[in-house]
Amino acid sequence: MSRLVIKNIPLAAHTTLQIGGVADYFAEVTTTKELQEALQFAQAQAVPVFVLGGGSNVLFPDAGYRGLVIKNSIVQRQVDVDGEMVQVTAGAGENWDEFVSDMCEHGYWGIENLSAIPGTVGATPIQNVGAYGVEVSQVITQVTAIHKETVQEKQFTPAECQFGYRDSYFKSPAGKQWVVTAVMCTLSTSPAPQLQYADLQALQTQEPLTPLAIRQAVMQIRAQKFPDWSEVGTAGSFFKNPIVTAEHYTRLKEQYPDLSAHQTSGGDWKLSLGWILDVVCGLKGSCVGGVCLYEKQALVLTATDATAADVQKFVALVTQNVFEKTDIHIEPEVLLVKSEMPENIIPTLE
Repeated sequence: MSRLVIKNIPLAAHTTLQIGGVADYFAEVTTTKELQEALQFAQAQAVPVFVLGGGSNVLFPDAGYRGLVIKNSIVQRQVDVDGEMVQVTAGAGENWDEFVSDMCEHGYWGIENLSAIPGTVGATPIQNVGAYGVEVSQVITQVTAIHKETVQEKQFTPAECQFGYRDSYFKSPAGKQWVVTAVMCTLSTSPAPQLQYADLQALQTQEPLTPLAIRQAVMQIRAQKFPDWSEVGTAGSFFKNPIVTAEHYTRLKEQYPDLSAHQTSGGDWKLSLGWILDVVCGLKGSCVGGVCLYEKQALVLTATDATAADVQKFVALVTQNVFEKTDIHIEPEVLLVKSEMPENIIPTLE
């Protein structure tokens, strides 16, 4: 047994949903060398590996995980300033919001709109985290990762990361074989506010406008829409906003004239699923047992004294409801580890 690995660790304490059974093996790593050692242990035991960051975007099954869960706590920081360009490398295990806060306090522009998002730095390129008109892929210069089987290191360019909407190469079957260890971002000392999001447009007249001012505004907005992570189990926005063809959008717009959406560069339309869940489906604030769509933001799922099976039943019901009313197949933004949708009769929402 590796000195890093411990047995039979409950996973609920390591996720913001506060749900999950027991992992057969668990290891927290703080360096690249420790990560390689943990991966080699998994190879020797012939068990699968799941890499966990802040646990804010994952649902573990009630049966736990039959393998090794590695908690990535690799921390490092390097900042190089060259004129207006600021190149920052951060370890994958760093707290993302603390990293954003630090950059804003230094007056570095680029990620202020991504404030108050839970999780770690290493999770952001995998998910291509985005909020309020900004995606992390817009600032990522390089992603460093280690292969689970060869334990060799590689630096990925933005093109190799294959970023998409809440998507990247690291979500593909081949990409899942890599463990992110560090992320390099290019920020700027030159003002570059991104205020196209409706709730931020009021800042356009503010002088002086700083990254910290935008961060504070974003934090206020999110506080009104998201529950307190310390008080209730949640993974934030549980579903992706769907993207549909222009033809599909036109049909929906005729049926729902106030449909909230915006056109993508490719001509498709990204719809506000929160609006659909609230206005079209009437599901905001609805619950099945301890699982609910948050009363202040329908895109957010909360769980109190609930199991993974409870969440999966609820998700299936919401998915079915949206499809029946819009002909849209919605997808979870949260990773459902080894999930199996129940085949039994789904209860009705209360």
